[in-house]
Amino acid sequence: MTHATPLSTIIALARAGALDHAWAQYCAAGYDRDDADPAALTVRGRLLKDHALRAEGEARRAYYLRSAEAYRRAAALQPATYPLINAATLSLLSGDRAQSEEIAREVLARIAAEPGEPETPYYRAATEAEALLLLGRRDDARDALAAAVAAAPRAWEDHGSTLRQFVAIEEELGGDPGWLALLRPPASVSWMGMNGDAVAAFRQRLAGERIGFAFGPLAHAGDLTVAEILLADGVELNLVLPAKPETLPLPADRLDAVLAAAATVIQVRPSDGPPDARRAALAERIARGAALLNAERLMNEALYLIGLPSGMPAPEPVADPRLPELSLLALSVGAGGDAAFEDRLAEVGAAVAAAGPAALPPRLEGDDILIGYAAPLAAATAACAIHAALRGRMPLRIAGHHGLIPSIRDPFSGVSRPTEEGAAIVREMAGAIPPDTLCVSHDFAALLAAGCGSASGINWIGELQAFDGGAAVGLYALATTPPPSED
Repeated sequence: MTHATPLSTIIALARAGALDHAWAQYCAAGYDRDDADPAALTVRGRLLKDHALRAEGEARRAYYLRSAEAYRRAAALQPATYPLINAATLSLLSGDRAQSEEIAREVLARIAAEPGEPETPYYRAATEAEALLLLGRRDDARDALAAAVAAAPRAWEDHGSTLRQFVAIEEELGGDPGWLALLRPPASVSWMGMNGDAVAAFRQRLAGERIGFAFGPLAHAGDLTVAEILLADGVELNLVLPAKPETLPLPADRLDAVLAAAATVIQVRPSDGPPDARRAALAERIARGAALLNAERLMNEALYLIGLPSGMPAPEPVADPRLPELSLLALSVGAGGDAAFEDRLAEVGAAVAAAGPAALPPRLEGDDILIGYAAPLAAATAACAIHAALRGRMPLRIAGHHGLIPSIRDPFSGVSRPTEEGAAIVREMAGAIPPDTLCVSHDFAALLAAGCGSASGINWIGELQAFDGGAAVGLYALATTPPPSED
C-alpha cells in the first residue's frame, strides 16, 4: 500500500486546524485502510479525537469510541502506554466505563512490568495517575500526580495538557476537579500605565499573588521598573516594544539588562516607526492578549493590572491615513494561471459580500485577495463566514494580521490600499500555511483575545521566519466558528 503523504504532514494539517483536509489526505494515502501500521492507527486515533471535539452529543461519543478503538489496535500491534492510556480515557468519554477500566488496568500492569517504558519520569507518573483516576482511585491518583509534578515542577505545558485531560475525566465521572489545583501553574499577568504611584501599587498587588509569567509593554520608565521587579521575583518576562530599543526614552544600561533577561521580546510592526502614543497603546493591548493566550495554553489565570497615575490621562492615539490600524486578511485560492481562477474569484466575491461590510474593500493583489477590517473580531467573524462558504470548493487559505499597516491613497481608484510593505506579512503567511486553514499572526491573535476577553479557539501552531528583518511571526490557527465578543 502506497502512502504518498507522510503522517507528519497530516498531523501538521490537523494542528493547523485543517482537520477535514487532514482526514482527506489520510484517506487518500490509504492510511484509513491500513490496520497493520501502529503509527497510522495512532494518527487515526488523534484525528478521530479531534473530530469528537468538534461534534456534540451522540456524534461526539461515537467519534470517541472509534478513536479509542484505533488507539487500542495500535497498542496491540506495538505495546506502549501512550496509545493504551488514550484508549482508556476515550473509552470513558464514549460512555463505555467497563472498557475504560479494563484498559486502565492494562496500563498499570504495563507500567509495573516495564517501569522504564514511558519516556520521562513525569509522563510515567502522570500516566499512572490517569489510569488510577479512571479506576476511581482518587487518593492514589493524587499521590501519583504529585510525584509527576515533583519530577518536572516547571514543565508547564505538560501540566496544562494533563490538566485538560483530567478535567474531562472528572466531568465524565461526576467528580470534583478541585484536587487538580496542584497541576495549575502560577498566573500570567499583564499591565498598562505603570507610572508614578502605580508602580508601588503594582508591587503590593504582586506580593499577594502567585505570578509565574508576565507580559507587558516597555515604553515608559514605570514599565521598566515593573519589569525589573518581576525579574527580581523570578517571574518569566515577555515584552512588547512599541519601537526599536535604541529609540525608547529609557536608561540604556537598565534597558539592556531587562532585554537580556526577558524570555521573549517582540516589537510592534512596522519596525522603523517612532515610540509614539499609538504604538505604545498597541503594545499594551498585544501584551494583554498575549497573557490570555498563555493562560489558555497552560490552563492558568490571567491578571490584568491597570495603574495610570492620577492627573495624567491616557494618551489619545493620533490617526494617520498613511499608517492606519487595520485587521488585514489575505485570501489565497490558487494560482492565477489556473483556468478556473476567475470562476473561483467570482465565488470568493460572493462569499466576501455575504460576510458583511469591510473597512477596506476587497482587492486583488497578484494572486491574493486583500480585505481590511477595523478590528480583529470583525475580521475573524468575516473570515469564519468566508471559510464556511468556500471550504472544500477550492484550495482556500486565509491569513490575518492586525497592526499599523503602511498604506497609500490610490490615485486611480481614490481609496486607500496597503503598500507592498503593508501587505507583505499576510501574503507571506497565506503562502506558507496549509490549505483549508484560517491562520493569524501573534499580534492578531493577542488583540483578538484582548478584545474578546478570552483566548478560546486560538491555538498556537508554529512560526514563520521573519520576512522584514524583525522577529519571527508567531502563527495561530483560529477555530472556524466566530469567536464571542466580550460583553
